[in-house]
Amino acid sequence: MRHWLSVGLLALALAILLATPIRHSFRVTDEDMFAGWRAGKAASDVAAIEAYLAREGVGDVLPLADMLRSDARWRRCPKLQPFAVPPRSMWPAMVPTLRYIRDEVVPAVGPVRIVSGYRDPVANNCFRGARASKHLDFAALDLMPEGRLDRAGLIAKLCPLHARTGAANRVGLGIYVATRFHIDTAGFRRWGGDYHAASSPCP
Repeated sequence: MRHWLSVGLLALALAILLATPIRHSFRVTDEDMFAGWRAGKAASDVAAIEAYLAREGVGDVLPLADMLRSDARWRRCPKLQPFAVPPRSMWPAMVPTLRYIRDEVVPAVGPVRIVSGYRDPVANNCFRGARASKHLDFAALDLMPEGRLDRAGLIAKLCPLHARTGAANRVGLGIYVATRFHIDTAGFRRWGGDYHAASSPCP
């Protein structure tokens, strides 16, 4: 009797084990992919833009990998490369944007992370960006707060900040769904989820 009971328990345990999906402890992240990408054909270009941003005093504001990644959702777009280095003529456009994020945005809303950086035309079309999106010019970043700041709290902080400092710094502020927002320094304006000024949640 005990023998058959042991066999039955062993069979049950084996069935449960076989039905349980295997969970791999290692998952390739965007950071892993960036490390591999920058070590390949893009090595000299990545080193050059990294050195340029460092010379301009903004190299440590936000991760370069995120600046050169088209969007955190890049896997949704068939054949889209996740990373790209913009033409060197565009690099200066990112400098004032990073300074404004460092000096004004982060003190107001806390630490932020990049969810969309430089986009080439293929990436911009895939993500349905505006036709004249400043992401195409390496002048813009889409961001989200890292802390527990909800949409209402984000609006309450960003709108007064933009009203107070936006014109002097030529800041474009877009506030999209949830807590995703856009910052560029290519002209004073604001907009909402449909890229029109009328949809901006700022008064």
